[in-house]
Amino acid sequence: MDGDVHLGAMTTPSSATTPPPQRVALIVGAGNGLGRAIALAFAQTAVRVVAADLDLAAAQQTLTLAGPSANGLDLRLDIANPADSTAAVRSVTEKFGRLDILVNCAAVCLVDPLIDLTPERWDKVFAINARGAFFCMQAAATVMIPQKFGRIITISTPASHVGVPLFATYGASKAAVDSITKSAALAWAPHGITVNTISPGRMTGGMVDALDRDLARLTGQNLDELVASRTKTLPMGRRVDPAEVAHAALWLASDAAAYVTGERFNFTGGQELQ
Repeated sequence: MDGDVHLGAMTTPSSATTPPPQRVALIVGAGNGLGRAIALAFAQTAVRVVAADLDLAAAQQTLTLAGPSANGLDLRLDIANPADSTAAVRSVTEKFGRLDILVNCAAVCLVDPLIDLTPERWDKVFAINARGAFFCMQAAATVMIPQKFGRIITISTPASHVGVPLFATYGASKAAVDSITKSAALAWAPHGITVNTISPGRMTGGMVDALDRDLARLTGQNLDELVASRTKTLPMGRRVDPAEVAHAALWLASDAAAYVTGERFNFTGGQELQ
């Protein structure tokens, strides 16, 4: 897959004296976990990386880890507030003059028995995972449409199409993401924009660790035993490292995936086959 990834600059024709513009990627939720792994992966391809996160210090740390090759920008972004997404995109275009790639990794997963689920908990999950994701996509598209180029990638989950009673809001919100991705892909394809999702299996670190802790607390299980049990059920017998999933984002953002849109890229190690 790596051999087909060409991200550092646009490949559209340019004059001999004018180099093609360097691509710019906005990674939302770049402060830790999968978002950080994707930001670091893009930095290695000579893409300008904009690391955005609700935790600005974490976003700054991601850029520090990326090193000078990131040549980017850190931003505080509360994706639950659509105005923040609009402001973030404006900051990116003011600094770099363009926005080529959006990868939205920001999400929240709350563990609640269905009988105890409150409107407030429901609204919090949907404000970030579904509404926030859409308006972030929309803000990016306002720049990408005039460019006639764009790559939009949102992180989904296997939970979007199976029953998950203890975190049903997470699954339902990501099902909304899967659906709006297809609509956006149709709407923006004539403008050279692809819109896809990546559905990782159980990962190491980040939000999945927090989910395991919440499940152990709610069910009264020992955390180590719960993690081992949930890992043992995976067909490949291990959890996926975020750095592995980052390769899928690199490919979907590359020229090799220019004809791929409206798709769900399953990266689950066979989890969805069970």
